[in-house]
Order: sequence, then structure tokens, then C-alpha cells
Amino acid sequence: MIKRTGLGRQETGISFPGHVFLMNLKGVASRGEDFVDGRRVSFSPRCAGSVVHMPAGSDWNGWDEGDPTAAYLLVSIEKAFADEAFGGTARQRSGDLPASIGFRDTTVEMALQRIVIELKQPDPISVTMVESQVMQLLVQMVRLNGSHHEPAKGRLSAFDLKRALAMIESSSDEIPTLADLAKEVGVSRFHFGRAFKQSTGMTPHAFIAKRRLERSAEMLRSTNKSATTIAMECGFGSSSHFTIAFNRAFGVSPTEFRRKCRI
Repeated sequence: MIKRTGLGRQETGISFPGHVFLMNLKGVASRGEDFVDGRRVSFSPRCAGSVVHMPAGSDWNGWDEGDPTAAYLLVSIEKAFADEAFGGTARQRSGDLPASIGFRDTTVEMALQRIVIELKQPDPISVTMVESQVMQLLVQMVRLNGSHHEPAKGRLSAFDLKRALAMIESSSDEIPTLADLAKEVGVSRFHFGRAFKQSTGMTPHAFIAKRRLERSAEMLRSTNKSATTIAMECGFGSSSHFTIAFNRAFGVSPTEFRRKCRI
């Protein structure tokens, strides 16, 4: 866990023989420069929930400016652990993952948030829990990378998926229906539901539910709004429904999550 206080600009320099994940827990990086293995890459503003992944053996250098107070989670994974976890034909794929800076992905973010909880309140089985979340991180990165090279039949096009995700992201208290999403991309509800699951690994309903839990976790970390207010703003029918769903996803209540994530 890393915290920055009273410093609007920071220099970045990360080099590790294994994989590295860095997630913004608090604060926004609004401008800067990034270099991966000596090559300049485009800078993307990073807010709470944004993730950086550096594959094994990569060097990330640069600088950013933004909020003077910020907090991060840094997870480093030994390459031997990744190789053993995948084994066989997947081993080469895990070693060839590209660098990704400032991306958002619900599966990756949820796994990192669970690691935050284990760091805040460790117990005898925390190591096992963290290792299981690390497995999810690595598998999801392989899937995300593979989706660009091995498109499966029946998936939404990248353009249509982006339109559907934008519609989901822009909604708050009104949940878009399957019919709304299908109409947005111009296909039938049946075709959209099947193609969306092919593209994301989740049904539209499950994806929306997971994204709203993720959004509620962001608000618990970064605002002082009550859990009831957050539940309403994130589209939950009641505070009790929110508490049950949040506890099922994170293993703690919203109030306890906020207490553990305060740094």
C-alpha cells in the first residue's frame, strides 16, 4: 500500500522481473508522460479504480501530476508463480502479455480490491485468498490480451461492445434493460445477450451488477456519502439489498469496507 500526501507531481520508476499491478485507490493523475522499456506511450488520465499492468521484465518510467493526496495498491508477482500457475501452453502466453496503463476492467479491479481487504485485516488464510485473487488477475490479463488476437464467432464487434459498455457506464439510478442495450447496437435481445456473454464472459445483468458494486466501492473509498445514499445512487433497490450484495462480493459490509480502506 502506497500513500502520497501533499505532492501534486510524482516520478514513476518501476522495474521488476515479475508481473506488476498498480491500482489507484484514491486521487486522480490528470497529466503526465509514460515510457515502457524506453518507448514513449500515450498518457491516459488515471482516476480511482484505474489499473496499470507491467508484464514480467518490463520497465515503466515517467511522471504525472494530479491530486496532492493519493493512494495506490502495488502487487508484484514472481514470474515463477505465474509460470507454475499457467503451465503448459499458457506459460508462453503469460510471458508475452503487453503493458497496459490506465485501463479499467471489472474482474481485475474486484480482485485487487479483495487484496486490499486482506492487507487491511490479515488472518491465517489471507495468503491463500491473495494467491487466488492473483490467479484471477493473471487469467483475466491473458483473456483480455487473447481477445484481440483470437476473436470468437458470435462476439460483439469492438465498436458495438464499446457502445454497450458506454451505455452501462452512463447509467446510474436507471438500469438499462436488455432491450435498451440491444436497440443501441441494432440487434435482437437474444442475439445481444448471447454475443455480450461471448465478449465479456458475463451476462449483461451480471456485468451491470458487478460494475455497480465496483462503483459503490469507489464511492465508499473516495466520498463521505452514507451507505444508503451510495446504494440509491448506484441503483440498488434498498440499503439492505446493497449490503447483502456487497458482502457477498467483498466478504465485508460496506461500512467495514470503508473503515478498512481509509488510509
